[in-house]
Amino acid sequence: MKDNAPMDDHRCCRLSVSGGELELAGPPAALRALGRLLRQHPEPFEVAITGGVVSQEATAGPLLVSLQGGTTLHFSGGREYLDILWDGLDGVAEQAETADDRTVRRHQHIEYLPGDDYRSPDSVPLVIVADWPGAP
Repeated sequence: MKDNAPMDDHRCCRLSVSGGELELAGPPAALRALGRLLRQHPEPFEVAITGGVVSQEATAGPLLVSLQGGTTLHFSGGREYLDILWDGLDGVAEQAETADDRTVRRHQHIEYLPGDDYRSPDSVPLVIVADWPGAP
């Protein structure tokens, strides 16, 4: 796993909202930088990204993904459940970095499905997307 992205690379991540689904996108280095920040600060934490803010707090219970105030992507849950998100950011970055075809946008859906004990049924669907600057 590459972990040498500058800490401010997370600002290249972008939040977009469409049809009730949230998308958190950015170049692999930006996704890794955001994941690293969130791992290091599981307590109430907030960081600006393009198009909004990502906030996180460690609580009891499964991962809850929500949109607050239209521009704040909020994550809460126990550390073992927040790890789903952190691993998702790293995993999508890894898939993009090792892909032969950079025009394919690697992504991962993080959403509740019936019977899932790791994500809250109140969660909003989130898609993490890796993209490359200049790729079509």
